[in-house]
Amino acid sequence: MAVIQGKGYFIWRAERVLGRAGLNAAEAAKAARAAGIEHVVVKIADGTKPFPLPDRDDHAGREQATRDLIKALQQEGIAVFGFSFVYGQRQAPEAQAQVFADRARLFNVKGLVINAEDIGTNRWSSSGGAERAGKLARALRAAAGADAVLALSSYRFPRYQPHFPFDAFMAECDIAMPQIYWVTLGGAEGDAVQALIQSVEAYRERYPDRLIVPTGAAYGERQSDGTFWSATPRQIKRFLKQARSMGLPAVNFWSWEHAVNDPENERTTGAELWEAVAAVAYRPGQEGAGGPDDPGDGAELEIRAGAPGYFDGVYAQFPKARFEPFERGGQAMKYAETVGATPSSVWVVWRPDIAVSGRYEVSVWVPGTNATTRRARYHVHGVVGKPEPVSVEIDQYRHSDTWVSLGAFELNADDPASGQVNLTNFTGEDDRRVGIAAVRWRKVRPPDPSSVPLADGFDPPVGTEAERRGAVWPGQWVDVNPYGRLYTLRGKKVFHTGADLNLNKPTFDLDALAPVYAIGSGEVTYAGFRDKWGNIVIIRHDPLEPNGPRVYSRYAHLENMDVKAGDRVGRGQRIGRVGRGDPKSPVPFHLHFDISPTEALADNPGDWPGLDNNRIRRDYVDPRAYIRDHRPR
Repeated sequence: MAVIQGKGYFIWRAERVLGRAGLNAAEAAKAARAAGIEHVVVKIADGTKPFPLPDRDDHAGREQATRDLIKALQQEGIAVFGFSFVYGQRQAPEAQAQVFADRARLFNVKGLVINAEDIGTNRWSSSGGAERAGKLARALRAAAGADAVLALSSYRFPRYQPHFPFDAFMAECDIAMPQIYWVTLGGAEGDAVQALIQSVEAYRERYPDRLIVPTGAAYGERQSDGTFWSATPRQIKRFLKQARSMGLPAVNFWSWEHAVNDPENERTTGAELWEAVAAVAYRPGQEGAGGPDDPGDGAELEIRAGAPGYFDGVYAQFPKARFEPFERGGQAMKYAETVGATPSSVWVVWRPDIAVSGRYEVSVWVPGTNATTRRARYHVHGVVGKPEPVSVEIDQYRHSDTWVSLGAFELNADDPASGQVNLTNFTGEDDRRVGIAAVRWRKVRPPDPSSVPLADGFDPPVGTEAERRGAVWPGQWVDVNPYGRLYTLRGKKVFHTGADLNLNKPTFDLDALAPVYAIGSGEVTYAGFRDKWGNIVIIRHDPLEPNGPRVYSRYAHLENMDVKAGDRVGRGQRIGRVGRGDPKSPVPFHLHFDISPTEALADNPGDWPGLDNNRIRRDYVDPRAYIRDHRPR
C-alpha cells in the first residue's frame, strides 16, 4: 500500500494553478518540491464524467494542463492522488466508481480520494443514502483493486451530520481526510488548532484503525452574513504545527490555486498562504521555503487596530454602543465611551501568532488623545501556569503616545489563545474614553547563564548608606505590617506579601519622598503605574552564584521612578522616592516592599494573592529574613 506523507495540496483546476503562479508544469512541480510539498490530490473525475469536464474544455487545453502537471509532479517525486466529487442521487453509484477508477489508471495515481458532500437536492443524507454510498465504495474498491488506497474527504465533525453515511464510505476506505476549515462568520479569523484537535479526536474515536490526514484551509470566500473570511498565515502555521505534534502522517490544504494569487480573495491577494505552508517543516529533516521552522519567527509581534489578528464588536444587548475611529501619528485607532454601572457594551481582542514558546513582554500603545480612563482593564490569556486570564489595569490618563508594559508572561505556541489580549469598556467610570490602538509581544530571550552577572549581596531598600550597611531594618525605619500578617485592606481580610516600611520618628511622615534604593544588582523588568498601587518598580536580581536561583523585588506606592524597564541597576542605586500610591485612593507615606523567589511578579507586577496563604508562602519570602541571610560579603 502506498503511504501518504508530509505536506500536500488539493488541486481543483490545474490550468489555474499554472496560470496564477505564472509557471509551466515543470516549474510548478519544482516550486512545490522547494516548498516541502510531498503529495497532491488532483481532481480527475466528477460523478460519471471525467474532469476537466469535456464540454467545458475547448481544444482539451484543461485536460492537457492536468496531464502535464501530474506528470511533472510525479517526475519530481511528489506522490499524486486523484479525487472525484461523487453525487448521492441522480447518478448511478457504480457508474461514478467506474469513471473514477478508469481515470485513476490513466494518470497512474497513488490513491483515490472520494469527495462526498451534500449538495443541494443531490444529497447523501437523504433516504437510501447509506445504501448508495456502500454501493459506490464497494464498486470503487472492486474497480481499483484490493491494493488501491482509498480515502474519504468529507465533513470535519461527523456528529454534526448524523444522517451522512460516513460508515458506509469508510467501510472500504483506508484514510479519513476530513475537511477542517475553521471558517467563522463576522470576519473573525477562527481557531485552526481547536478545529483540528476536535475533528481528529472525533475520527479517531469512530475509526481507530484508519489513518487520518486532515485537510486545512488555504482559501478565502464570502460568508452567509456578507462578511469575507480568509485563512491567515498565522492559523495555517498553527494548523501544521499542531498536526505535526499529534503525529499525523500527512496534512494537506484546499487548495493550491487559492493559495497563490487568488483574485477573488479580498484579504490575501498574493502568495501569503502558500508561503505560510512552505515555511513550516512537517517531517524531520524537511525544510520549506521559509527554512527550518521559521528561524527567529515570533521575536516581536505587533497588532494594530484593524490589522489581521485584531477583532472588535458590540454586544447585542447594547445596539447603540459604538466605536469611534480616529487617526494619530498616521495610524488608525479607535476609542469607546466607558461604562460604569452596566456590563461591557463593546469588546476588543488582539490575538497574536506566537510561533515560538517562551517569555514575552506584552505592551499596549496608549494614544495621546481619546484615552482618558484611569482603569483600562486588559486581560492576558493563555499564560502558562495560569488557569485564568491575568488581569492588568492601566491608567491611560497618565500616559500619552507611548508603550505601556502589562508585564512579562510565559506563552505557549501550541495554545492558539496564548498571549491573546482582551479589553472592554467597562471600567466603573462614566464620561471617560478607552483608547484602542496596538499591542506588542516582544520575546524576552534568556541570557547565557555563563554571562549572567553575579550579585554581591543584598541591602535594605531604605535608609542612609551607613544605615543600610547595618541592621535590618535600618535606623529608625519600622515594618508596620510584616510578612504573612492577616490584616484588613479596603474592607477585606488579606495576608501581607512583604513589608510596609515606615519612618515616623522623630517627626511624623519623615519618610515622605525619602529615597528608595535597589536592594541588589539586577535588571528592571517593570516600572509603571498600577491602579490602587501607584508607581511600582520590579527588579529581577542577579544570582549570588553561577546558575543559582534568582529573586524579584517589588517597590510600590512610589512618588516617582528614576528607572525604566530594561535598565540595569546596582546595589544601592536610587530607583525612586517614597510616595502615597494611587492618587485616587492614597495611602499614608510608606514603602511597600516584597521579594518573590518565583515568576509571580514577572507575570503580573500587581500580583496580590489576598487570602491565599498557600500562595503567599510559595511565591513570597519574608523580606527581612531574606536580606539578613544574604548580606554583602
